[in-house]
Amino acid sequence: MHTGMTVGEFSRATHLSVKTLRHYHDVALLTPADVDPATGYRYYSPDQVPTAQVIVRLRNLDMPVADVKAVLAAEDVSTRNQLIAAHLARLENRLAQAQSAVESLRDLLARPVHGSTIEYRTVRE
Repeated sequence: MHTGMTVGEFSRATHLSVKTLRHYHDVALLTPADVDPATGYRYYSPDQVPTAQVIVRLRNLDMPVADVKAVLAAEDVSTRNQLIAAHLARLENRLAQAQSAVESLRDLLARPVHGSTIEYRTVRE
């Protein structure tokens, strides 16, 4: 008999879907504490809940799985902070691009309805 939480129990405790937990196992982001070799059932330890919560938080902040993996594997606070700062810079860049697009659209809406007058001319050579 296995001790620990089934994938369903762990899913409910962490607000990660079973499908997501399976994916995270496949990409080695969050490996179950035990996998039954006969059935393939995954079992998680209650002490894995905080790690899952960090993963949920970072994924909700739009951090890619590979970067989440790197943050979790960081050996020191400085390395972890550099990875988070790099993600922050990417988000700020996307925000600046979105703000630029919004300004361009507002500019288009502010222009007169009739726009410019087109004039046809013939040029002699």
